[in-house]
Amino acid sequence: MEEKNRERIRNILLFISLILLFIGMAAVSFILLHHYAEYGREVSVNMAESRGKKDDQKQETASAEGQDKKAFLKKLEPGRTIRVQLLGDEYLTEYHETLAVTAESGLVVSRGKRRQVIPAGETFRIFCAEEMTGEPEKNDEIRLAADQKITLEAADKTQPLILPELVRGQESPSYEGKIEVSGTEKGLLVVNEVDLETYLQSVVSSEMPSSYPLQALCAQAICARTYAVNCINQSEGQKKTADLDDSTSWQVYNNYPGDELSAQAVHMTEGLIMDCSDVYYYSTSCLTEGRTDLGNEENFRKFLDAEPEKDAEYGSPWVRWSVELPEEQILDSLKKFYGCEWKKLQQVKVRERSPEGQVQSLSFSNGSEEILADGEYQIRCVLGCARAVIRLMDGSRTENLQLLPSAYFYIKKNRKKQEDSAVFICGGGYGHGIGMSQNGAAAMAREGAGYEEILKYYYS
Repeated sequence: MEEKNRERIRNILLFISLILLFIGMAAVSFILLHHYAEYGREVSVNMAESRGKKDDQKQETASAEGQDKKAFLKKLEPGRTIRVQLLGDEYLTEYHETLAVTAESGLVVSRGKRRQVIPAGETFRIFCAEEMTGEPEKNDEIRLAADQKITLEAADKTQPLILPELVRGQESPSYEGKIEVSGTEKGLLVVNEVDLETYLQSVVSSEMPSSYPLQALCAQAICARTYAVNCINQSEGQKKTADLDDSTSWQVYNNYPGDELSAQAVHMTEGLIMDCSDVYYYSTSCLTEGRTDLGNEENFRKFLDAEPEKDAEYGSPWVRWSVELPEEQILDSLKKFYGCEWKKLQQVKVRERSPEGQVQSLSFSNGSEEILADGEYQIRCVLGCARAVIRLMDGSRTENLQLLPSAYFYIKKNRKKQEDSAVFICGGGYGHGIGMSQNGAAAMAREGAGYEEILKYYYS
C-alpha cells in the first residue's frame, strides 16, 4: 500500500514538474519573441531614419547644386534686342562717308512719316551732307544732314540687309533686323538693331574658329551673351547711339557670317548668361598668370626669352611670336592716330608695364619730339601688323592682322636695313590676356569638359 502511495506521489510530482517546465518554456519563448519584436521595430525605425537622413542629404546636395548652378548661370527672358554700331571699313573709324544697302526682297526706307520702297536687288545709297543742296534727290539715294535719320528694313523681314561695299572679313556682309543711319557733321553713324540670339551667332563665328569643339563654342556663346547683356544694361537710360560696336573694342560681330556650328552653340545655350558683372575672353595666354614681378623690363625680357614647355597653353604656337615692323608703317600709324608728320623714327621704348608684364605706355621719338601711346588697346592699334609678317613659335607665319597680337612684348632692337629702318618686336600670347582663354577652352572641351565646367574653371 505504501508503495502505491509513493508511486502516486511521484507521478503527481512529475506531472507538476512537467507543467512547471512547460509554463517556464512558454514564458521564456514569450520573452524572447517580445524582445525580438522590439529589436525588429527598433531596427526598422533606425533604417527608416537612416534612409530619411540620406534622402535629406541627397535633397540638400541637389538643392546646393541647384543653387550653385542658379547662382552661376541664369536664363534671360526671350525677345531681347541689341543695338550694334557698325564701324567703317576694316573697323578703322566709327563714321561712314557713304553707305550702300540692298535686299533681295526689296528695301523699305523710313524717314519720319515718309516711307519709300526700293525694288528687290537694287542698291540704295546714303550720303552725308552738312547742308542740303537744292538738287532733287534720286529715287535710289538720299543725303542726310547732321540732324536727320533714316531706318532701313528688308521688305521681307525674314531676309537680311546687304552692305555690298562695307569691307569685312567676309564679302558683302549681311545683317538681320533693321539698320538705322544718322547724319552727323563728321559722317554717317550706322546702327544695326537685331535680336540678341541672332546677333550672337555672328559673334561666335567671328570670335572663335568653327574648328573648335562644340562645347567650347557653347562656352563662347555664353561669354558673348553675358558681355552683350552687361553692355545693354549699362547703356540703359544713357541715350547712347548703340549698346556697343562691332569691333575688338567690344566684341567682334559679323566679320565672318554665322554658320551651322555657331548657330547650334547659341541654340544649345539659348538665354543662358553668367552672373558676372565683367566677362572677358581672349585667344591665347602669354603664361604670365600669377606673376607680379614682370613690371621690370629686365625680368620681362628674361621671362619671354625662356623657352616655354612643349605643351604650354595646350601647344598653341601663339605662346611666343615675333614681328618686324617697317619704319614707314609705324610713321603712317602715328600720323593716323596722332596727326604727326614725322619723316623719321629714332626710337620706340617701353615706358611702363603692369606687374604681370603687359605694356601700358609706349613712347615714340623722332629725336626732337615724343609721342606716348597709353593703354593696351591703343598700343596694339598703333603697332598693327596689317603690312607685316608675324612669325610664330612653331615656325609658321601669318599676316593681315590689324592689331599687334598682344601687349605682352618687348622691343628687341631698332635696326637699319640699308636705307630703311625697322622695329623688331618679340611677344607672347594673343589677345588682352583677361578672362577665358579660348584656346584653353578648346583644349578642355577636347578632353571631355562641358561648357559649364569650362566657364567655372575660368570665372568661378
